[in-house]
Amino acid sequence: GRLNLPGAENLYAAEFERLIATGDVGGASRLVASAGTALRPPATIARFQQIPAQPGQPQPVFQYFSTLLETGKLNEQESIELAKPVLQQGRPQLMEKWLKEDKLTCSETLGDLIMPMDSAMALSVYLRAEVHGKAIQCFVQRGEYDKIVPYATSVGFQMDYSTMLSQLLASNPQGALDLAKGLVSAEGGPLIDIQATAEAFLSSNRVQETTAFLLEALKDNKPEHAYLQTKLLEINLIGGAPQVADAIMQQGILTHYDRAHIGKLCERAGMWQRAAEHYTEINDIKRVFKNSHQMQPEFVVEYFGKLNREQSIALLKDMMARGPQNMQVCVEVAKKYHEELGSGELIQVFEQNKGIEGLYYYLGAI
Repeated sequence: GRLNLPGAENLYAAEFERLIATGDVGGASRLVASAGTALRPPATIARFQQIPAQPGQPQPVFQYFSTLLETGKLNEQESIELAKPVLQQGRPQLMEKWLKEDKLTCSETLGDLIMPMDSAMALSVYLRAEVHGKAIQCFVQRGEYDKIVPYATSVGFQMDYSTMLSQLLASNPQGALDLAKGLVSAEGGPLIDIQATAEAFLSSNRVQETTAFLLEALKDNKPEHAYLQTKLLEINLIGGAPQVADAIMQQGILTHYDRAHIGKLCERAGMWQRAAEHYTEINDIKRVFKNSHQMQPEFVVEYFGKLNREQSIALLKDMMARGPQNMQVCVEVAKKYHEELGSGELIQVFEQNKGIEGLYYYLGAI
């Protein structure tokens, strides 16, 4: 026969040719279905496609596929050839039904045919066919960035994530952020370079996304990330979001950043208390305490507990010398730390700075 099949299969082939010649599409279809794989090379599909349709009858090739579907599952080529006309007619729900019933063999080509019409269905085809790259493209197109890393990791698929990120960054910054967070907290360690990724976000002026990414990337508070911790606080202090930096510092989740540098930036941003927390040199402390009238009195009193005796006296003198607005808090400091600082020394500080009223309150309390 024209299908060139060896041995016993020739009997099937001869019968197939006889049925086709007499126009018995149903009989020929049933014969192929009953013959196992013997009569199912791509050439068989072509034979049914060449038979002209009878008025009021379905296309012969559709009759053929229907018969195969009743008895089992279509092979890869059959699935593709069935999908083409079904999708052309705008009937993806039929494809969905057959996929659910496991009647089609999934392949990359089948996924490609379905993709323009239905990305969810295409994704399920790519996943079953293990076409990993196309499956990941589907996740991107569908905005399911959180699924990319777990999927790629589970199937051991290597991806060029940095290229994918830079493409996403231009079109969908939030998507890029979601993907980057997944990549940086992947099981087994980050799949991207943290610094390079942060710089990519920053170069697009994406301070908010850079911040969210770095908070995820640096959550383990490692000493080797000191530079990146500093950068995270710096971009917010300089970039017009000091309240974000303030909230990060308030949480106390990062401890390895450059404290002197961040202290100066806090001072520039008018965050006097935060600046004071970062300073250890008395000249820096004195300078920022020129704004002590804008600090919480409780903060000022507690702060003296961190200083040694010499620093405390020097700072008290400095605060009193700037006038009566600081007197009340200076009295509270003197009352709380009078044992550590010494009453004689404190009385002298009040007298030298004409703090007679303050001295009166201080002496009245001790």
